[in-house]
Amino acid sequence: MGKINKRGFTLAEVLITLGVIGIVAAMTMPTLLVQHRERENTTKLKKIYSTMTQAYTRAVAERGTPEFWDLIGENDPTGAENIKQILSPYFTVKPGGINGEIWLDTNTRQLNNRPGPNIGSGEGGEYATFAVVDGMSIAFTVDDKDCKGVFGDSKALQNVCATFIVDVNGSKQPNQFGFDIFQFYITKYGIQPYGSQADTTHPFETSCTLQSDGYGCAGWVVFRNNMDYRHCTGLEWNGKHKCHGFDNSKYDNDL
Repeated sequence: MGKINKRGFTLAEVLITLGVIGIVAAMTMPTLLVQHRERENTTKLKKIYSTMTQAYTRAVAERGTPEFWDLIGENDPTGAENIKQILSPYFTVKPGGINGEIWLDTNTRQLNNRPGPNIGSGEGGEYATFAVVDGMSIAFTVDDKDCKGVFGDSKALQNVCATFIVDVNGSKQPNQFGFDIFQFYITKYGIQPYGSQADTTHPFETSCTLQSDGYGCAGWVVFRNNMDYRHCTGLEWNGKHKCHGFDNSKYDNDL
């Protein structure tokens, strides 16, 4: 019987193979990480939208619509505090988080990577804030005490009372609008995300691109269930809804 030759891999071949695997992993892991973070933040945002809608509905049943919540005036900190006192009881507030210290002196950045507003509840600030046990931070500010603010074409967006801002992962970075910070209108007729189809003040097409502030992204994330605006252009409510594959955005490096 002839001898069967069994040839194994040489050390050089093993090292080359491991090197190729390492290169492929280095190329794919950042994309997988970004996609995971985006899916996670999308889930959190949809959760807070649902929870705030339920809180609003219960508050209205007990106290009437927000024009009866003593909002006082635009950007009035006491009016914002009144909103917080009415809505926060419907949340499981983080111990010590009712004063919103987690938001205090938090620097934010826009989707275009420029500095964003400082959101906090410090002295003289317009926001009233609190933190919930699942790690989210919420801030309120008054837009119109009579709920007659006009921000869009729908009945709800022609009766805006206030805004609430949510950071879905609290003080964790990047604190960026359109990625972990989003905004919603509190209207006479319910909660409406910024950037919805009816929003003419912060329309998605101009307020949720890599060249914009990112203030109009909440509606897209809630209703389209993705953050593809971070990776491609040309997305529209009545057009393209997703990117067809994407390379990592230059803003993903520190996520």
